[in-house]
Amino acid sequence: MIDVLHRAAVYWERGETAALKELLKETGMGENPAFWQAAQALSEVLPEGDKEKQMLQGLLYSRNGFMSRKEPEGKQQSMFDV
Repeated sequence: MIDVLHRAAVYWERGETAALKELLKETGMGENPAFWQAAQALSEVLPEGDKEKQMLQGLLYSRNGFMSRKEPEGKQQSMFDV
């Protein structure tokens, strides 16, 4: 779990959203509440100004943005799909 969390934070920092989504999907961590609770707990214990803390907070803050958009399998999304 920690390895996935670290990789996810790095993908988030680099702006590699597609890789981040794929990682969370492949590992099943994106839908795992314990994963997000661990991220939250780690971000709370790290000192202010710590780079890892900032990465985790960014990942947590943007979680809903990249986790809520589920694309239908086998169908390309058009610009008119909402």
